[in-house]
Parts: sequence; structure tokens; C-alpha cells
Amino acid sequence: MDKEKVIHSYPIFPLSINVLPGAYLPLQIFEPRYLDMIKNSLAKEEGFCIALAKNNNEAMGGLPDHHNVGTYVEIVDFNQLKNGLLGITVKGLNKVKILERWKQDDELLLANISKIKELEEDLSDDPSYTEIWDMLKEISNHPEIKRLNLEIDLKNAINVSYILGSLLPLTPAEKQIMLEFETSTEKLDYLKSVIKKLGG
Repeated sequence: MDKEKVIHSYPIFPLSINVLPGAYLPLQIFEPRYLDMIKNSLAKEEGFCIALAKNNNEAMGGLPDHHNVGTYVEIVDFNQLKNGLLGITVKGLNKVKILERWKQDDELLLANISKIKELEEDLSDDPSYTEIWDMLKEISNHPEIKRLNLEIDLKNAINVSYILGSLLPLTPAEKQIMLEFETSTEKLDYLKSVIKKLGG
């Protein structure tokens, strides 16, 4: 089972895309509230949470409508883009559960979150998932993937599922389903079904 540890007051960034733990996501920042969020995150050496937005723009109470399971991320790179916007790259670190939420005066969404510690299992020798491990090994040896410097732990089924899920052409909704599963076997079984659908 997932274990939760309550921590407090991180910014929530609702987006139409999401990122899995262990993966990287490039973003362009232009709204003043999010520019301030990035500035504060860098100054405090803290991250924020990315949550997949739902179809409705706002839920009851005037707060953005998004999934309550997201990913805690930290900024690993930033630069000024040619279009004048701030470009950042974040890395997903932890699955989180989003609890109480509120807005600052500048409309930035904040929340208390539970950082979820997921059970690490070694399923590398499980014949049920041989195709998963073989596929990740093959993809991770591609020169373009090597340049990403992903931290791949083949003895950790959670890591394997998230890294492969981030490299395959999953939709944000499919990534969200995988993120919300509690066990590594649920995530791996779901990946197998997605790979089959993709024709793998």
C-alpha cells in the first residue's frame, strides 16, 4: 500500500499535460503568478505540484478543477526562449495527494499535500513482465533517450513503470490512470494493455 506523509503549502500548477515521477517535462511560463512561483521555487530550492486539469475550468468555490493525485516536481533547468518566454524543465520526483486548497491574492493555487511513498518491488525476474523490461532496455539504449539522462532502476518496478510510461506515447489521461494505481503490478498490467493497444 502507498504510505502518505503530510507536508504543507506547495503551489499547484494545473495543466492539460502531466509528468510521471522520474520523467522530465519542458514548460513555457508567461503568466505573472507562475513567473513569481518559479522565482520563489528557485529562491527557496523547493518544487511545486503539477496536477492534470479536468474538462471544467473551475470547480465549486472558484478553484481550478483538477485531479487530486499529481506529481511533485523540481526545476532542473531554465532559460530565456527565443520567443521571449521563460523556459523551464522540471523533473517529477514524487506521487502526491492534493488535500486542502486555497488561492493567494495573485490567484496562485496553493494546497496541503501528502507525499506518497510507493512500495519498491523487484519484478525484473517475473516472467509476466519480461516484455516490459525488454522494451525499456531497448528504448533506453537509443542515443536520443540516453541524452535524457534518465535514472533507471531495473530493480524497482515502480521506477520501470513510470519511466517506460513516460517514453511511450501515452495520453495525459492514460498517464493519470497509471499514476493513480497503488501497486506496481497494477501499473505494469496497465502498461501491458496500453502496449498491446499500440500494437507492441
